[in-house]
Amino acid sequence: MVKLVRFVGLIIQSILIEFLHVLGLVAFLIAAALGYFRLPSWLVPIVGIVCGIIADKFIDQSEIAGLLEKAASANQRGGFLVIVYIVIVAVGYVVGAYARQKLHRRKTAQAAPTPAPKPNPATKPNPAPKPQQKRNRGGSSKG
Repeated sequence: MVKLVRFVGLIIQSILIEFLHVLGLVAFLIAAALGYFRLPSWLVPIVGIVCGIIADKFIDQSEIAGLLEKAASANQRGGFLVIVYIVIVAVGYVVGAYARQKLHRRKTAQAAPTPAPKPNPATKPNPAPKPQQKRNRGGSSKG
C-alpha cells in the first residue's frame, strides 16, 4: 500500500514537471479537444505514447531536476514518461468530454421555454383587460 501511494505521488510530481515543460499542457489540451469533439477514446493511449516518446527524446529533463529530484530522476526513464503522459491525456480526455456535456446541458436549458403558470381554480379569473386609450401626442389636453 505504501509503495502504491509513493508511486501515485511520483506520478503527480512528474505531471507537474511535464506541465512546467509545456508539453504536458499541450498534451492535456489535445486530449481535452479529443474528448470535447467525441473522437474515439482509443486515441488517448496513442497520444500519450507519442507525447511520452517526444518528451523522452527531445526535452531536457535536467532543467527542473533540483525542484523535484526523485520525479526528475524517474522522468529519465522513457517508460515512466509514457505512463505519465497516458495519465495526463486520459484526464484531459475526460475533462473535454465533461465540458462538452456541460455545454450541451446549458444550451438545452436555455432553449427550453418556461411553461406558463397554470391558473389556480380557487382564485377568481382575471377580468378582461381594458382597451388602451389613444394618447394625444400634440401636448394639448383636448382629445
